Amino acid sequence: MTEKLKVKNEGDAFEAIERFLAGEKFPGGVELEGWPKLKVRLVGEKFHSSITPTVMRSFIELQNLVYKSYAIAQYDTEDTRKLSKEERDDLEIEVRVDEGSAIFEVDLQQVLLKFAEKAGETMPPEMMVATILGLGVLWAGKTSYTAYLNYRKDIRAAEAKTEEQREVLTSVEAMSKQETARLEILTKLLVTQPRLESVSRQTYDARTEMLRGFSAADEATVSGVSVSQDVAQELVTNARRKAAEKRLDSYYRVTRVDSSNPDVFKVNRPGFCGGR
Repeated sequence: MTEKLKVKNEGDAFEAIERFLAGEKFPGGVELEGWPKLKVRLVGEKFHSSITPTVMRSFIELQNLVYKSYAIAQYDTEDTRKLSKEERDDLEIEVRVDEGSAIFEVDLQQVLLKFAEKAGETMPPEMMVATILGLGVLWAGKTSYTAYLNYRKDIRAAEAKTEEQREVLTSVEAMSKQETARLEILTKLLVTQPRLESVSRQTYDARTEMLRGFSAADEATVSGVSVSQDVAQELVTNARRKAAEKRLDSYYRVTRVDSSNPDVFKVNRPGFCGGR
């Protein structure tokens, strides 16, 4: 009997991804043992064994990310309307709140197992392993979350108009050498797996909305990385969405650009160049 690849933590996941990129096959598939889990700790008067509507919206964003990830992997589209009621029910996350605290935990292992069960019929074993591990490190990995925070830090530092804004951003935790090496591995995986790259862009958008919701707390710790309220609010300022809901490939004549709203980018295009 072919032995399954056992993954207990993020380190195991990246080791397996590196082996996949080197050409190794995983005919036995993957066995997740307590990984991945997304842990969120919120500090503030409102967060004692309770959840506010703002924070609830953050977890709804996570749920939408799971649905979109499945739609991309299974149907090659970001349109979650493709999912059946049964698929939605099977992929529904559960948010557990520890009694007497503001620690929220989402067991994404069960979601990924259901994901593998449903998508496995159309994917070869090695491709399923790469997809499951890629989703795990994107959804709940410390490396990908730290990379997101540093990316937003660099963007906001370039946009900042005052020293006070720049000073707030200095507290963002820098990536360690290990995380930098792991990010390179993840980047290589995304290059070889276009659908995971699409999920990565969706993850960026979901993280922005989640962090926006978590900024209601005095401090938010996600995947072991802590961010103060001031930093969280600064990081999500002017954050534009990376994922394109719909592509319209053609030639256009742009007559006006409206940048009055920093959260959106508007152009006026009365017609196509040369017509249809």
